[in-house]
Amino acid sequence: MTDTTTPEGFALYPAIDLRRGRCVRLEKGRADRETVYGDDPLAVARGFVDAGAEWIHVVDLDAAFGDGSNRPLIQSVSAGVGAMVQTGGGLRTEADLAEVLDAGVARAVIGTAAIENPELVRRAIERWGAERIAVGLDARGRRPAARGWTEESGADLFDLARSLVDLGVRTIIHTDIERDGMMMGPNLELSAELAAHAGAEVIVSGGMRGMEDVLAVAAAARQGRGIAGAIIGKAIYEGALDVAAAVRAVR
Repeated sequence: MTDTTTPEGFALYPAIDLRRGRCVRLEKGRADRETVYGDDPLAVARGFVDAGAEWIHVVDLDAAFGDGSNRPLIQSVSAGVGAMVQTGGGLRTEADLAEVLDAGVARAVIGTAAIENPELVRRAIERWGAERIAVGLDARGRRPAARGWTEESGADLFDLARSLVDLGVRTIIHTDIERDGMMMGPNLELSAELAAHAGAEVIVSGGMRGMEDVLAVAAAARQGRGIAGAIIGKAIYEGALDVAAAVRAVR
């Protein structure tokens, strides 16, 4: 008999990308390819929670691009909805991390700083615990990118991930930049390979199209391939995926 039970801890992460206080989506992370989907991120977050989401993934694009911050808004979302919030974008110092984590955000995602300053990752895990710190590795193939995806690091994705796991990282968010916002399917195979090589749980991000991808990611999790969840953005906003149906499908 086939086990259809999704592992405990697996989660879907409806995404809210913030730019100038609005909900937007970018294509391949490009600031000049932006679509605005709403002016009330808190209402969007509450809609996700009403649909059964237990986590919400919030990205501060302004902070990622070095062009301001949406942290007060992120704190309002965290305080105003009955779900855990995972947030990233511009978290490059211990003070940045404290600003969101000490305000009640459940998990902070370190991206650029994990590449440029891995010592910050070690200190953050010592201070807040591995369950509250994730590393975001955004890459074109096995070439990681940083600073809002505008610069490539020159490191190898798998080697970088392994070095961060050695510092205590347990959760990696892997985004395939070329698929992000394109609704062409996630790079699930590369995410699973990354999980196996690094020895961490990987949350899949980039390219999710609809229910078929949700079911594929959940199946990979059941097969013990190190997949801990999936971040879903544009497919929701374009009406290709119903959050409530997706949440029911993986429970």
